[in-house]
Formats: sequence, C-alpha cells, structure tokens
Amino acid sequence: MRSAILYGPHDFRIEEFQTPEYSSDECLIRVKACGVCHSEQHQWQHKIPGLEYPRRIGHEAAGEVLKVGLKVRDFNVGDRVALWIDSKGYSEEAVAAEDRMFKISSEISYEEALAEPIGCTTNGILRTNIQLGDKVALVGTGFMGLILLQQIKLQGASLVIAIDLRDDMLELASQLCADATINPSKENVAERINELTGNKKVDVSFEVGGNQSTLNLAADICRMEGKLVIFGYHPGERKINDLGYWNWMAFNIINAHFRNIHTILNGSRLGIELLNEGKINMKKLVTHTFPLERIEEAFLMAEQKPKGFVKSVIVM
Repeated sequence: MRSAILYGPHDFRIEEFQTPEYSSDECLIRVKACGVCHSEQHQWQHKIPGLEYPRRIGHEAAGEVLKVGLKVRDFNVGDRVALWIDSKGYSEEAVAAEDRMFKISSEISYEEALAEPIGCTTNGILRTNIQLGDKVALVGTGFMGLILLQQIKLQGASLVIAIDLRDDMLELASQLCADATINPSKENVAERINELTGNKKVDVSFEVGGNQSTLNLAADICRMEGKLVIFGYHPGERKINDLGYWNWMAFNIINAHFRNIHTILNGSRLGIELLNEGKINMKKLVTHTFPLERIEEAFLMAEQKPKGFVKSVIVM
C-alpha cells in the first residue's frame, strides 16, 4: 500500500509499505479520504526542532473496514467509518481501535466524515454551554468556524455573528445559518456589534482564527462577565495583551482545546451522530480534493487559501 511521508519542508514522498498489522481489538481500514489539518501546516512549512523526520502524518481519516479483529463486536467488514487516529492518515490503509471508529451513513461521503475536527468543535460547544437566546460572535469563520456556526445554532443562540476578512467565507456563513456578518476591513466591528446587540456586546465570543488579532478582537466585543472562548489560539506565540482588562471585565475564559482522549472520543461520537442526522452540513465545506500523489498541492492550497477555499481533503 502507498503512504505519503513528510521528509522535510515541502517534501512529501509517496512510498510503498506493507499492509499494517492489527490486534484483536482493532480493525484494518481501507482509507478513502483524509483531511489536511491546519495544525499540520507548521511541520510542512518548516522543519520543527524536536520532531523526527521523515514522519507520517494525517489524522482526519475515514474509510471502509477491510478486516476485523477477533474481539471487535460492533463493526463488520464493509462498514463505512470515520476514524480518530493520531498519524498515518495519508495512507491507503490504516489501523484503528474499535473505540476510535464511528459509523457513517451511506448518505455521507468519506470526504465529509472528518471525526477529529467535528469532535473538536463539538467539545468546544459542550464546554461553552451556550444558553437559549445567547448572542454569539465567531471571530474567524474558516473551516472550523463554519462547523461551530452550525452547532451554535443547534444550541438555541438567538443571534450568531460571523466575523472574517474574506467576503467569500462570510457569504458561506450566511448560507449556512449566520444571522449577521462583519468584515473588519470594511466595517467598524465594535460599532456594528453594538448596533446588533443594543450596546451590550455579545454574551459569547469565540476566537477561532488562531492569531493575536483574532484573540484581541474576541475580547473587545465580549460583554462584562461574558464567555470568552479560546478555540483557535493554540499554535504560535502565547500572549495576552491586557490581562488586567480581561480580569476587570470578569470574563468567563473557556479553553476549548482538549487533550483527554475520553473527552475527544466522546465529542467525535456525538459530532458524527449529528453529521449522520443531517444536523451538520459538511458538503459546502470540503471545497478542494486531491489524490495522494498531489498531497503537496493540497497543503499549498491550504496555506494560500484562494477565493472560495475552505478545506483540502486527500481522496485515495
């Protein structure tokens, strides 16, 4: 079977491997698709100290069950599944434990069935505990923000505001379920937020863009004692410009980044259930697909984000 190996910056190579072995509580999966995650970009752009190269990455995989371990009870050969795996997703075959597999309906394409990102957004929503009638802003509406947007609506928020510098993403947010959109390059965000909320600011402010400017803006538009959700700001420099202001505003600061595997898997299970039930629309979010041998192009597209781009997915 073939697998993409990252030898260094901008250096993927397709190599042949033996079919991986699987244990009695695991399944062998024919991988059909694997999403390109933002968190993988840094190790493709630069050689990261402390990481071993060459390396096999890819963790947003889905596929078909090929073989079943003797102790596996809930899956059969031919089942369509989304996976939670921590690496080796850019391969034609992969191994997954039974508790890290989630059945997907025949109506869901493999490209849409990305358990890891859907699990992340689901857990972020659960931890935030949005209330009926809350006014919510998303600062950054790329791939993850557009999933969050849909789940926030499911929680009963009365007003969901999408904020992004890309008009195409704001248009897509409106198509999905955003009540209002703001482009900071064209409007004064604070003034528009006050107009929409009656000068009260938002009850819940999600930082999703993953950079200093989106973190600062998310804090600026959150009301006193509101919920400031740090969702995207885990890569890069860790810096709060004005902790004193955050303290004075008495923000309920919510860290929506998860490491406990049981929490991660629970979010993935619930998220895939919502996907199967048609409560989350992923069709509009998977905008670019590439075969395995064009993986370099898929990463380049994710870096450049041309107009209309939301998500790259490798399709085997």
